[in-house]
Amino acid sequence: MKKIFTLLVAVLSATTMMAQMHGALKFVGASTMQVSTQNLSSPSDTISFVMNDMTSGDITLPEMKGMATIPSFTIKGATFSMGTNHVVEFADQQFASTVTVNGAEKKITGTSLSGTYNMADNSFSLTAVFTYGSMPMPMTYSVKGYYVKAVSGAISVTVGGAYTYDNSNVTYNLRKYKDGDVEKLDVEVPYYTLDNTIMGNLSLGKYVVKGLLYDEAKGGFYRDYANDGLSFHFTAVKGGEKTMDADYAFNTDKPNNILVKYNGTSVEQIVNTFQIGTMPMGVVSTFSTSTTGINGVHVANKPNDGKMYNLAGQRVGDDYKGIVIVNGKKYLKK
Repeated sequence: MKKIFTLLVAVLSATTMMAQMHGALKFVGASTMQVSTQNLSSPSDTISFVMNDMTSGDITLPEMKGMATIPSFTIKGATFSMGTNHVVEFADQQFASTVTVNGAEKKITGTSLSGTYNMADNSFSLTAVFTYGSMPMPMTYSVKGYYVKAVSGAISVTVGGAYTYDNSNVTYNLRKYKDGDVEKLDVEVPYYTLDNTIMGNLSLGKYVVKGLLYDEAKGGFYRDYANDGLSFHFTAVKGGEKTMDADYAFNTDKPNNILVKYNGTSVEQIVNTFQIGTMPMGVVSTFSTSTTGINGVHVANKPNDGKMYNLAGQRVGDDYKGIVIVNGKKYLKK
């Protein structure tokens, strides 16, 4: 009976993952690469994972710089199994790949690959040992990234509390992760345009606000980023001529903060309040979402209320069948 239950959970987990995935999953996190006695680190690498079926997938690693620059390459058909607690396990295995550099093909020979994709916290950990081309020494690359979730929807931008402009389709990228025992959130504010404003047609460049923390009083993840040293590119075109076209910092004497609110595991609203350089008026952008990509399997910001949620963070009733979350714990409901 226990074996049947374990198999059923594994099948349901895999089926859920297949249903939730739409193309490549992107994970971002810190990495290290060891070559002989040299250790190199990167604070932010991007790893891509495409699930081919319920036993294999393709993993794309980023460009690596060290004793030589190794181009990004893809490990095709990496095999995995569904472990317990929604953890996809990549058992130690060999792999091979090729890259083309200046018209010449170079082989990548992997002697070891192992790792996990933990659907509970959306983390992807991987260690790969390989040789590159004719280099005599093997390299060990290790990375732990967290899923970057794309959320799309409409944005409403109010300037000076008097003028409001809209863009019906912008996409934010969000990365929720653990720093020790503390849950944090990074938000990539996207490039978007606003047409026919009092300043003309505007283009606002993207920037990343890191380290948002959950604020109970505000009801979401929040950060005051006035003193984070951020900037973004701002362009204004009026009457066919550019009146502004440069990188601008935020006015540190004015409010510059961002608040991200969740409904279960789905992003519900992003409110960004800021003031650009010496411009006289502050700006408040309010973003409401329709979520794309996968959702985490834990229910964020839902206390021990005893209610049942599915893996998408939605309330379900007593007649629901499948994996449910109650008070932060997962159960199989038959």
